[in-house]
Amino acid sequence: MTSRAIILSCIIIVVAFATNWFLEDSNPDTEIEDLTRNDPDLYMLDATIRQYSESGTLDHELSAERFTHFPLTDLTTLTTPSLVLFSDDSIPWAITAKHGRLLSQSTFREEAVELWENVIAIKQQPDGRFINIQTESLTVYPGRDYAETDKKVYIDDNSGRTTAAGMQANFDQGRFLFFSTSSDRVNTIYLPAHRR
Repeated sequence: MTSRAIILSCIIIVVAFATNWFLEDSNPDTEIEDLTRNDPDLYMLDATIRQYSESGTLDHELSAERFTHFPLTDLTTLTTPSLVLFSDDSIPWAITAKHGRLLSQSTFREEAVELWENVIAIKQQPDGRFINIQTESLTVYPGRDYAETDKKVYIDDNSGRTTAAGMQANFDQGRFLFFSTSSDRVNTIYLPAHRR
């Protein structure tokens, strides 16, 4: 009976070592870690991306000190981005910010550029007329010349200043929709005619 116990003990020990070796060799933690990492796969320094319309005219231009693309989420972070929206009347909108990110077009979303921290959008006419928009956050949809924010916004032009709690802007149509809250109403101050 002792030889049987010795053989059984040896088999149990061999099976235990084999199981331990097999489990250590096929550790799924490293595979899961690799699948969930979102390391950048591309970066560009001082680059410009130009998008053209179907007719071949320049639609918009996105420049930044640094573009960093993350493949898992398919987004690109931007350092000091500058977005120029060209329109049919040939006077472009120039939009700058300290930070931003580009959300590429996909089946589930349209292309968007999210900008934040010191966002400024300017349209300067040759005759001196201008529109200057300042806010802390702005989401721009370049494909339809549309932007929106739910942050406080300041709009200056030749006739005065408007402040609002948020805004939707159709740049190509020159239409703006301002939002207010109970504590932050839409307010417009007109400059006297001699100061314009």
